Amino acid sequence: MKKRLFSVLILPVSLLLLFISGGCEKKDLPAETGSIEFVSLTVEHDTLAIMELTKVVADVNGENLTYTWKCDNELGIFEGSGPEVMFTICHGGKFKITCEVKDNANHQASKDAYVNYVE
Repeated sequence: MKKRLFSVLILPVSLLLLFISGGCEKKDLPAETGSIEFVSLTVEHDTLAIMELTKVVADVNGENLTYTWKCDNELGIFEGSGPEVMFTICHGGKFKITCEVKDNANHQASKDAYVNYVE
């Protein structure tokens, strides 16, 4: 009797649970096949008086993008984030602004623009 109960009830239920649990495994996110196209990096005003702000805009095609802004002088100040920031610096000279862009698939691209600050 117990053997028959096992084969009729417990075995099919166990197999059913095993089958259902196979559908609950964690699936990896689909791999992104796209890439990043860095179209342009533009500075609204490329010659300014010291401490004036200028808008810097990155035109980038891609998905899930992360932007990193840098200046070749540590005194450069960026306000904002994403594809559009404001930039200024407290002394004169020609400065390189770099925008680095990455996506979730670790594609990356960068562009440079230059701005002159005069006294």
